[in-house]
Amino acid sequence: MSGFFVHVLLFLLLSGAIVTMGAFYSEPDDGPALRSIPKRYAFFVVACAGVAVLMLILEYLFASVR
Repeated sequence: MSGFFVHVLLFLLLSGAIVTMGAFYSEPDDGPALRSIPKRYAFFVVACAGVAVLMLILEYLFASVR
């Protein structure tokens, strides 16, 4: 398995733990917390991907070595 896929897998695993803990800390009951995890997880992963794309664009525009 290449290093890129290992890093993506580790990111998805750790982000799942982060989102789960955040859901249980923000909701007073376990039921709503469990139901909110998929939506929170998708939002977290998409937002992180957006930040990564923005950083790559800024790197290409301002910090590229030519």
